[in-house]
Amino acid sequence: MSPPRPLVAPALGLVAGVAIGLHGARFPAPIASLLLLGASPPLAPAAFGVAGWWAAERALALAGEAAARSQAETRPRLGLPARPPPPRVESLGGRIASVPERLDDRVRFRLRTPEGRALEVLAPPAPWPLGLGDEVRLRAVLRQPPEARNPGGRDVRARLAASGIAHQALATTPAVRTRPARAPSWLERGRERLAEAATRALPAREAGVVRAIGAGDRGGLDPETSASFARSGLAHVLAVSGMHLVVVAFGLERLLRALLLRVDTLAARADPRRIAAALALPVALVYAIATGAGPPVLRAVLASAVLLAGTALDREPDGANTLALAAIALLAADPGGALDVSLQLSFAAVAGLVAWAGPLRRALPLERPRPGTWRARLLEPVVAGACASAAASLAAAPVLAFHFRQLPALGLLANVAAVPVGSALTIAATLAALAAAAAPALGALVLVAARPLATALLAVSDAAAAPRLAAVGVGSPGLAGVVGFYVAAVVATRTRGTRRLAAAAAAVTALLAPAHLRSAAAEERGGLEVLFVSVGQGDAALLRLPDGSAVLVDAGGAPDGGADPGARDLVPLLRDLGVARLAAAFVSHPHPDHVLGLAAVAGAIPIDLVFSNGAPAEGEAARVLAALAPVPLAPGDGWERAGVRFDVVGGDREGLGANDASLVLRVAYGATAFLFPGDVEGAGEAAAVARGGLGADVVKVPHHGSRTSSSDAFTRAVRPALAVVSLGRDNRFGFPHAAAVERWRAVGARVLRTDEGAVRLLSDGHRVLRVPASAALDPLAILRERP
Repeated sequence: MSPPRPLVAPALGLVAGVAIGLHGARFPAPIASLLLLGASPPLAPAAFGVAGWWAAERALALAGEAAARSQAETRPRLGLPARPPPPRVESLGGRIASVPERLDDRVRFRLRTPEGRALEVLAPPAPWPLGLGDEVRLRAVLRQPPEARNPGGRDVRARLAASGIAHQALATTPAVRTRPARAPSWLERGRERLAEAATRALPAREAGVVRAIGAGDRGGLDPETSASFARSGLAHVLAVSGMHLVVVAFGLERLLRALLLRVDTLAARADPRRIAAALALPVALVYAIATGAGPPVLRAVLASAVLLAGTALDREPDGANTLALAAIALLAADPGGALDVSLQLSFAAVAGLVAWAGPLRRALPLERPRPGTWRARLLEPVVAGACASAAASLAAAPVLAFHFRQLPALGLLANVAAVPVGSALTIAATLAALAAAAAPALGALVLVAARPLATALLAVSDAAAAPRLAAVGVGSPGLAGVVGFYVAAVVATRTRGTRRLAAAAAAVTALLAPAHLRSAAAEERGGLEVLFVSVGQGDAALLRLPDGSAVLVDAGGAPDGGADPGARDLVPLLRDLGVARLAAAFVSHPHPDHVLGLAAVAGAIPIDLVFSNGAPAEGEAARVLAALAPVPLAPGDGWERAGVRFDVVGGDREGLGANDASLVLRVAYGATAFLFPGDVEGAGEAAAVARGGLGADVVKVPHHGSRTSSSDAFTRAVRPALAVVSLGRDNRFGFPHAAAVERWRAVGARVLRTDEGAVRLLSDGHRVLRVPASAALDPLAILRERP
């Protein structure tokens, strides 16, 4: 008989209510009376749902009010042009409301002002590290967080608004304490000392792994290591969560229990098990703060606190009830936590463990060995661990697909090998953190013991991530697909025979079919679809041809470092749209902001043909193009596919600079045309005008709208209805320049900008219309689209 689980239904009701509120559904005041239903256990889920709905809507309302006040303060006076106001440095003060997180050369934390306003602060590190609860002052520029720029993209503004935060504060100087440092800042200093000791004593990759596991500090992880752990399905080993807390807190509890049992006098008067649990409980709380208090570790520490308190009180908590209590506590404190990816993964994985690990073990045609036998001591832990890993992986799969568009194919095998190593490294790294906090020289000695474990963990991850099929690329299933998967999976676990098989097939379909449906809908609709992708300060456009094939024109890049737009923007978008292969990719010229993103695209999706202007590249761009062996195109060359003609126009490139020698590509479909002139400036534009043939309905504005491009002669020669500027938000170049924009407007063009979001256009060969970029992920909306 299953134990009673009175908290599960209320927790599900709360999650449902928060989800409704965060999706913008207006809270009807009359249903507030349903909160009284909480007094009746059978009706409590409805009351929790109403509470979650109200809390989520209230958080969004607070963020909206703060944003509206800011806009009112900066609104231009009557008669002046509505131009963005210059950045204004403000003096801010308040209490730090989250454990500060190190991000390269910045520290991120939440600040609660005396007026009750919540801000997310990005500040240079302080000489003495900041801690939770510190009261500080700083000078910063306020800005609204970025929205999702592309279909299915990450929406930072929505995530913070769900927590009642409307602005990010970009501090110009480190925050200064206005009162003495609180105790948590000493824990932050301990984290810094571990980072310093690990950097001195270990190779860079091993140091990054030890810092992440020992102190929750991911600042030392390089992109290659993070990508390796993501592909191998071992990312959870680097993120301090339940596994690490179990090793530290419950390991300490077992050690204390064993020591107390040796004290005969104490063991005779009290239960060592209960004393050990009571002593381990505060250690678990301190460990959570010392490792960053991220959402997964908060979930884990709440669950651990219930379990340890239950042991201390001689009660046996139920796993499902414990998980439900953690969900209720976290969402009650911050409804926006429901949008946190790490929290979603943490709850999904643990829920999978609770619900499916046992049934999976019982389903195996392998009897449990008798206690005390060698099979019980050696084989059964491996089998049970594999079932637990499979259950957690299965439950986390929809969340991974939704956010990361890939599923680790070798994750189960990798976890069987890596979890024991990761557990041992957790102990070594925690001891190293304690030793380094006490004396850096002592920490260095402990790090010597941690090094082989870190090396072994890296070896397991790299080996599991190396095969091309180590990670299977998938499109996001969308919210409907995620819900459909879990419903079908639950049905599959509660039925047998053909019904179980049908439910399992439905779960797989809900997870994998949405991307294929989007692709099929685009092919059925027909026409030429052009999506100018927002890739920051760079160029990228995706063309969907009438036969459903896809072509890419440039791929963005981050020459000054930072996130790769190919991996961040293009690969997820291509997978979401169901693009399994690119018919061609055109590179306008070999500058990093047009080329570097192509490496990630080519690594994820096959490209049949790559074309370029034939100019030599330098540095990283040269390496990327050398691997792709592009076919050079000269003016007059062309290529055709599915009734769409790609013609290279423009003049002689001899003697022109790198920008002016860009490929000038005219894409014609029926009576409509799109012009992609790369980064041509004055000389290149003059050569193109002299040759002719530039007329188009849509133009990608050359060189991101610089003042040295978009000459009068060029704009008159193209004379488009739409001019799309591809650029980054708040870019340091000041693009687009007002003069360039005005020249396009003077010839009748409507100017659109990708820093405000992707621009999606559709042509039937007779006319071009702008269609919503967000509709690109809705198969039904795609089928309804007609130019």
